[in-house]
Amino acid sequence: MMEQMKKFRLAVCAGVPGLLLTTLYAATASAACPSSESELLPNLRALPATSIAMRDADYMKFSATSWNAGHGNFLLVAGAANTGAGTQQILQRIFCTDGSFYDSPAGTAAYHDAHNHVHFNDYANYILEEDTASPQNPRQGTKTSFCIMDTTAVNKQMTGASQSAVFDWCPTQDPDFNTQGMSVGWGDTYGSHLPGQDLYIADLPAGMYRLRQIFDPKNRIRELADDDNESCVKVRIFDDAGGRHVANEGLCNAPATAQLFTIQPDSAPHGTCLQVTITGDNLVPEMQTVFSGGTGPLPAISDVTFNPEAGSTITNINGEVCIKQARGGKNPKLGSSPVWDVSVRNSQFSVGSATLPDSFTVTAGGGDGGDPGGGPEICNDGIDNDGDNKVDCSDKKDCRRDSYCQ
Repeated sequence: MMEQMKKFRLAVCAGVPGLLLTTLYAATASAACPSSESELLPNLRALPATSIAMRDADYMKFSATSWNAGHGNFLLVAGAANTGAGTQQILQRIFCTDGSFYDSPAGTAAYHDAHNHVHFNDYANYILEEDTASPQNPRQGTKTSFCIMDTTAVNKQMTGASQSAVFDWCPTQDPDFNTQGMSVGWGDTYGSHLPGQDLYIADLPAGMYRLRQIFDPKNRIRELADDDNESCVKVRIFDDAGGRHVANEGLCNAPATAQLFTIQPDSAPHGTCLQVTITGDNLVPEMQTVFSGGTGPLPAISDVTFNPEAGSTITNINGEVCIKQARGGKNPKLGSSPVWDVSVRNSQFSVGSATLPDSFTVTAGGGDGGDPGGGPEICNDGIDNDGDNKVDCSDKKDCRRDSYCQ
């Protein structure tokens, strides 16, 4: 299926958001994916609340972020209008690996005067409850509606992720629903400054509470998994001479300790790309893979998928590692120690980290990847293939008659 995903995305967008949006409407609609194809479902994940503070003497404000860690974009399109109820039916557009799609009912939308645009209803629910085994009378926010878009890059290494926002708008001053969505690797943050991002706490006793954020609370969205749609942080409410205050006391449950075990293959010649598998424990899609501590050309990973082993906390991270061509021609300059640490982390979010020291080596050539400095010059790949310090058409000896250089 992963190979099908790659072929579909390359054919559809080639990394160009504008082309992707054009193609969304050019594809062929169907009732379901053909039996020989797979669905490219999104996967919504909840990140912990941030920017927790008092809005005024009575209300606690906070920011909320959900993101898409799935195989395909989360895309919403307009359905039939319900003029009697003042709402509009909304459909989730689900793409297949052959480029076809089908639409699935996903709820309703309504125009919000306070935000000046149309919102998708029932997307998130906020609950503030006592930090006890049996909380009494939880403070529950009205089921919040969102205008969904790409605002926050979470993991742009993932397969299908764009390096820039795909859904980078929110239709305004329009009573009709316009296309909204969240692309792979990106999230939508509703800042604490926005209307609705608060809860009334003036009448609550001081103490420790849990702030839970639940996305898709009515379970209407088709996605890969539903067990990662909720986040929880502890909030301490206290009073002093200056009035009421709140403090973010961290996650309700500390993340399990992440570990890295192996990376295979564990070496590659400079100037090459290869598929690798990184195996570890308690790895989550928010984590980005980083190479550090070595010398010479820096390895970089992309096209990443997270593949948990069934019934286990073990996860395999699959991706493509590419190493740039080293300088020096037939005597590549790899530095004194082209041996790299492999780490997983995301400093933007509290998801833990792990490092596998001295685990990936960049070689001068001669391994399974061949010798990138000793082969014939390829005249259109941006690499000094024959190691003579001349790249592509500047290597007149080998490329002067090549059609690319005419």
